[in-house]
Amino acid sequence: MSKTTRIDTSNVSGLEPTDYIPVDGIKSGTPNEHGRSFYADQTGQFDAGYWQCDVNKHHIAASPYDEFVYLLEGEIDVIHDDGSTESYKTGDSFIMPRDCDCTWDVKAPVRKLYVVLTADAYKG
Repeated sequence: MSKTTRIDTSNVSGLEPTDYIPVDGIKSGTPNEHGRSFYADQTGQFDAGYWQCDVNKHHIAASPYDEFVYLLEGEIDVIHDDGSTESYKTGDSFIMPRDCDCTWDVKAPVRKLYVVLTADAYKG
């Protein structure tokens, strides 16, 4: 039997250190990232959870997944490979498509909800 999964963002516990930001992609700051998956499908290709990090600037080269982001807290400038910049703050949401090549300039500590669909899901 399937049931809905509540995501309580007022009291997120059970956070684990994560390494989503590659060390060689860090341009400044110390991300100190932590997160928790609240749901992953049977294939492991769909994942929804919570993630947080401290102020930093990091490059994401050709993201291997599509990601929906909802910022619970924080401020990010996303600098695209063409030099254009999009700014996001608490309450904003955005899609980061697969193969996105960009730099995240995290200006204030971030807490986000995410939903990720891996590139492998497209091979199905």
